[in-house]
Amino acid sequence: MYKGKRKEFFMPNSKAKTKAAVYFKSIRKKEGAKDIAGVNLDLIMKLDAFSAIKEKDFVAIKMHFGDKDNIGHIKPETVKALADAIKARKARPFLVETSTLYVGERSNAYDHLKIAYEHGFTFEKTGVPIIMADGLLGHSQTAVKINARHNKEIFVAGDVSHYDSIICLSHVTGHIITGIGAAIKNIGMGLASRGGKLSQHSGVLPSINAKKCTKCGRCRAFCPAGAISPGDAAFSIDHAKCIGCGECLAVCKFEAVKYSWKQSSKIVQEKMAEHALGVIFGKKDRIMLTNHIIHVTKECDCMAKGEACVMEDIGILASGDPVALDKATIDMVKKMNGYAFDYESENPLNPLHQLEHGEKIGLGTMDYELIELN
Repeated sequence: MYKGKRKEFFMPNSKAKTKAAVYFKSIRKKEGAKDIAGVNLDLIMKLDAFSAIKEKDFVAIKMHFGDKDNIGHIKPETVKALADAIKARKARPFLVETSTLYVGERSNAYDHLKIAYEHGFTFEKTGVPIIMADGLLGHSQTAVKINARHNKEIFVAGDVSHYDSIICLSHVTGHIITGIGAAIKNIGMGLASRGGKLSQHSGVLPSINAKKCTKCGRCRAFCPAGAISPGDAAFSIDHAKCIGCGECLAVCKFEAVKYSWKQSSKIVQEKMAEHALGVIFGKKDRIMLTNHIIHVTKECDCMAKGEACVMEDIGILASGDPVALDKATIDMVKKMNGYAFDYESENPLNPLHQLEHGEKIGLGTMDYELIELN
């Protein structure tokens, strides 16, 4: 629950005017986890933001640990190599993630960390701790004012404002809603609070399913707006008071809180870009991102299954600009395969919506220079 005085930031809407540098190095199919870790580190060290890391800086490494049984996620060896390089600068690296909005294996910090450890992201293997940026249930958040098309204010995970630098490692995949899962999704959705995720996915306010409600009162106790009250058969939500924070969804143990997830792909993508803008506020020169076009799957790493890849491995791209990085990723995949992602023909989503909107609000530029490393 959001308690105390709201912390707010005001952000300028400025467009990038110069080409963004995007570095690339190819990956051969038989290269192992340590080889990939080395390539990832080489690329990140090319970015100016890496040289800006100072002694005692808190350096957040954002990535997806993969859901249960997922095999395509970035591996612990990549984190270990990166963390060692950051420690060599006498800074303090750590892994960060947030809880999912939907009910599942990663909807709270306890269960999420269990999966991360099962996938090898232990201190022994990575050399860094995992710190959930949004607390136990995803309700720790900070308000950021952005004055954008869909949001005048967005909610990011509570710890984000305290990071000195953010390094975002993204496993590139297809996505059933956004067309592509890459850098913008990893920071915009991945570092939003539960309320921020809800805002991106939902166009309406919550309601309570009377058949599932046990009238335990937990939702009412945690509601920061005082919008929930008891009724004859179940608790109910006053939409005039509801602020859409998602707290009730987080704390209900009986899946009685329901939302409508009907939202167009274009709107979700634009909201996602707006949240990414809030995440990087005050850190535009301290952001490092890599997109791994390796074991690309039809669906994202949120799928609790091992998916087969849908194209040959291509390599890793790196930039300090999330818009340029994702544009270069889409361009490279299309150039190598003739189409953006495997299911594009049957479900024609346009992943450029998030890039075009991101450019308009000052998240980055789609104009980039590709620099290939030997």
